[in-house]
Amino acid sequence: MPINASWGIELSVLKAKQQADNDRMNDAADKIDLYTDDANDIIEAQLKAEFVKQNYDRLKLNINKSQNILKRVINEISTIYKAEAQRTTGDKLNDRYQEILKESYLDVKLKKVNRYTNLLNECLLKPTIRKGRFCFDIITPNICFVFQDEDDPTLAKGICYQISYVNTRGRSDVDWHFWGIDEGAGEYVLFDKNFRPKKTIYGDDGEKGPYPYLTKEKEAVLPFVTFHRDSPDYTFWDQDTGGDLYNAGVRAHVKMTMLDYYFKTCSFKQVYIIGDTSKMPQDQVMDPISPLSCPAGEGAEIGVLDIQNNMKQLQDALAYNINTVVNNYGISADQFTLVGEMSGRALKIRNRALMEIREEQIPLFRQYEWELFSVIRIVNNAWAGGGGLKKKLIPWELEFAVDFGEIGFPEDPKEERQLDMMDLKSGLLSPGQFYMKYNPDITDEDEAEKALFENLKKLREATESYPELDEALNTILGVAGTYQRNLPEEGEGDKEDKEE
Repeated sequence: MPINASWGIELSVLKAKQQADNDRMNDAADKIDLYTDDANDIIEAQLKAEFVKQNYDRLKLNINKSQNILKRVINEISTIYKAEAQRTTGDKLNDRYQEILKESYLDVKLKKVNRYTNLLNECLLKPTIRKGRFCFDIITPNICFVFQDEDDPTLAKGICYQISYVNTRGRSDVDWHFWGIDEGAGEYVLFDKNFRPKKTIYGDDGEKGPYPYLTKEKEAVLPFVTFHRDSPDYTFWDQDTGGDLYNAGVRAHVKMTMLDYYFKTCSFKQVYIIGDTSKMPQDQVMDPISPLSCPAGEGAEIGVLDIQNNMKQLQDALAYNINTVVNNYGISADQFTLVGEMSGRALKIRNRALMEIREEQIPLFRQYEWELFSVIRIVNNAWAGGGGLKKKLIPWELEFAVDFGEIGFPEDPKEERQLDMMDLKSGLLSPGQFYMKYNPDITDEDEAEKALFENLKKLREATESYPELDEALNTILGVAGTYQRNLPEEGEGDKEDKEE
């Protein structure tokens, strides 16, 4: 099958581009490995660089990955989709778009995209239709490179990503998928691992016909949305941001490994024997509860070597390392270490910097959501009438807006109830909304209001029939008023006795 790459991709260019991107892709792969707890090779390499071979051989047996501060920080600061986003299409609710949201689990994908974007600084999302079903492919920087637009280097006019058939780093059985646009036209070409063209999927002489992803004006677009951690200034990739967090994560693993090794060496006393003819039997069991016997001759000496280490100093260094990096990312050290319990108000104050990070990212993600909606519409409309979509179009004139939900911090139940009561009395909450908050099974506001008033009516009737009920409830709830039986007042009993 002849390849007609109109954009002018040649084998030598692709190889040179791949070589230039190798360092960036390897750095991204290291971050993903550390984030996903697949970091043995990274920790071992750091230990090998710091210790001589004899010490390294001992330390590598105690690798400890329990304190993954990189994962914890990334998960904490990735709050855009912590509350479900509300997407609207103007006054017209498009059934096809709502169907796509439901069948593709878009919010689940975007939560992961938010984390990968904060981890790797960039993450790509590719809407596609597979077996008649809409889905989204996440493409991370460790498996892709781009050809930047000459007029605007922050944009890509060509994207090449790797598809592997073995989940092993350094795999050789891969294919490269290239999507490119130039002068309004597009193509999709498949290359082998050595960048030899295998076939053209879309484009001139494409196996599946001409390039399908076109705007309303018939201009070719790439079916990708790039999420950036920060708005790019002069280049597509941000290769530097986040290096401090990665380094701190590796250092924490090294310190935890040393802590485990020191604990082992300091908790087992080494026996020593001094004598002219001392010889330890080869078949003697060596453990802390087995007695040792050894012929050592006249004037022999036996004892134990008690190795001591300043474990507290290492623990303090580890805590300092963790607290320093989490504070740099707007996270309260108290919240990170979970020392004690704090109310929602205290958490808001301590994590004010974390909320500022979220506020800075929301405008970017609102733009990315709009771009994603546009690409979803282009991909969907390109295949409407085929692939089982049954001509389910998303109109070009349809508007789009997204509202990111606010993050709630846990409040003390009593304080939260009092605040809700104040909002109800101030008119900020309707009676129906107040009731639905504490009975979420009811979703109709009128039904909730009716149920609330019915409950209040029954309570009033019960109170009128049993006057002691009101004071009893106050005592149970711990509010003003004390319940006690109808006992005679002080002195009344004595008075009655005297009259008798």
